[in-house]
Amino acid sequence: KLMVDDCSAKKILLQNHEEKIRTHLLENYLENDEIRCKIGLSNIHIRFLAEVPENYVSETNTYAGRTDIRVVSSNWFSNSKDYYIVECKRLDGTSSLNKKYVVDGICRFVGDTPKYSSYNKKNIMLGFIVADVDSMIIISEITKKHTKELKEHITSDLSLIENNTTHQLCKSTYTNNLSLTHIFYNISSAVS
Repeated sequence: KLMVDDCSAKKILLQNHEEKIRTHLLENYLENDEIRCKIGLSNIHIRFLAEVPENYVSETNTYAGRTDIRVVSSNWFSNSKDYYIVECKRLDGTSSLNKKYVVDGICRFVGDTPKYSSYNKKNIMLGFIVADVDSMIIISEITKKHTKELKEHITSDLSLIENNTTHQLCKSTYTNNLSLTHIFYNISSAVS
């Protein structure tokens, strides 16, 4: 909300590009010590790391994936598996981006060969809504695609837990005991 408000007040438009939106949020808010203090994160021992390689594959000396944001706490220094992942996706109401949210987002945590680990069994999907569209329609379409793609892996489909004018929160759970929180945030006024 602060990022959208600041962009509006300063007449800044972010490029309609997932990585650029994520990086602006990360560098100007989540990892900005002055802002962290203003929003109450200064005494919470967590940090947000961008573009972190995930799941080393020894046979090929490569990584299975690359996370958008890794959230680490002081626990991470004694247990390198103790972190959370935030996977970001743009949404504009089109079926192609809805599909990417599921196939290139949720499926990175769930399925036969997940790319992302989940030591704490909780992670976040962050949907940047970049067009002025009804987010509830987007959520409905994503839920249909989600059910179709991951039916046998779903314990509880996307269910709405909070709905207000700026964002919606949903939760889904899976047979691998993973819980995903989905944050759908309308940033359309801050995107070119």
